Amino acid sequence: MAHWTIRVSGTDGAAALERAFACCARLEIELSSARWHRSHLHLELGHNAATLPLIDALKASGFDIEVAPGDHKLEVLSDREQEILGHLSSGLQLKEAARHMGIETSTAREYWERAKRKLAVKTVGQAASLWTSARR
Repeated sequence: MAHWTIRVSGTDGAAALERAFACCARLEIELSSARWHRSHLHLELGHNAATLPLIDALKASGFDIEVAPGDHKLEVLSDREQEILGHLSSGLQLKEAARHMGIETSTAREYWERAKRKLAVKTVGQAASLWTSARR
């Protein structure tokens, strides 16, 4: 297994985010990435990171957590970003996807740009690969 992802709930402010990252720093936990979305923080632990001590530290700091193996990048996408990604992954062009969603093409393009940025991809093919593997 390459890494673990910890979803930390209750990180709805700067102080809570600081507490969560302080737990990682105290334990010298290597993070592959950290993404904040709404009131959840997604921590992707680096290879061989000490998962159990971090879980205990986060719980002791008052956070609710969920731990899962693998990659959870798609969870940070908004509903509309997921919808555009679904349409593009099925082979629709941006203009067609916009029509299906009942929005302007420029708005669909903005959703697509945000999704690309969040997923760190450059092409529809890369995004479609993530999308289809996550939906299995």
